[in-house]
Amino acid sequence: MQEFRHVVLAQGIEDKAGYLRAERRGRGSALRISQRERLWQAMSAFFTELAGRTTHLLVCAEAAKLLSSRDVTGHRYDHVVVDEAQDLHPAQWRVLRAAVSEGPDDLFITGDPHQRIYDSRVSLRALGIPVTGRSSRLRVNYRSTAEILGWSTGVMADVQVDQLSGEGDDSLIGYRSLLHGTRPHIAGYPDENSEIDALAECVREWLGQGVLPHEIAVCTRFNILLDKVRDRLRADDIPAVLVKDRPAAGTEGVRLATMHAMKGLEFRCVAVVGVTARAVPFAKEVTPVEVDPQQHASDLLKERCLLFVACTRARERLSVSWSGAPSPFLPA
Repeated sequence: MQEFRHVVLAQGIEDKAGYLRAERRGRGSALRISQRERLWQAMSAFFTELAGRTTHLLVCAEAAKLLSSRDVTGHRYDHVVVDEAQDLHPAQWRVLRAAVSEGPDDLFITGDPHQRIYDSRVSLRALGIPVTGRSSRLRVNYRSTAEILGWSTGVMADVQVDQLSGEGDDSLIGYRSLLHGTRPHIAGYPDENSEIDALAECVREWLGQGVLPHEIAVCTRFNILLDKVRDRLRADDIPAVLVKDRPAAGTEGVRLATMHAMKGLEFRCVAVVGVTARAVPFAKEVTPVEVDPQQHASDLLKERCLLFVACTRARERLSVSWSGAPSPFLPA
């Protein structure tokens, strides 16, 4: 699956010959020709099993072909604005590149590689989107307080993160906030019930300070824990709604979401619950190091970015908790 996503679809390969000669730089262990042939057999079987169905990225690949053909030049746009650029796959980038003709202000792109949670590493230059001399770094954070930002950047300490341009590593050096507030509350508990009890007390405290329910979010890695949090809050007569249910803007209630669903959101107060060694990183999402060291490191970085994203959704108050062994990504 990873080879199909990160090599075949990423490079727009359509046949066995193209795959056998494909460049696999950055993909970890080298593959012999015989191994590539076996992999291509598996991919061919996958195409056969689709039987007229498709996947999102295959739709993107087809859309890029259509937009690149001479027959649809009238359907192109003058300008394209891209947000959350770090999470787009090369197949999706080809759609955007083909949707607008090259020219002044053709593409306006914003993204933060430290918030890459879907392992879609790309080189914009390789996709025909040169950014050298046309890019700038945004160093001032206007959402979170300096205290929240300072603690959260510790999650990303001592790791290398590729620039979106594909030209070296990105850095959080100089990243700062002009706002100030209280330090994040970081605590571990002997068991899950104790942690949820403490969370309920924390939410009641925020509400008592005048924070409205919809200005508070609680996030977890998994829905199982999220459901327990919802039941506990409602048992305490604290209204709570799931973000995945898309509550209307005026709906009152503490927002509950998984870490992935927190992407793009922000709240005055955020509690990140269940940050244990078993949940972050989640073993099933991490390729064993003996299978592919490169992908193993990439998977761990993706897990680290996920925690960073969850914590930086908070504007004024941040609480991070766990029961049992804490996540190794938590700053000392």
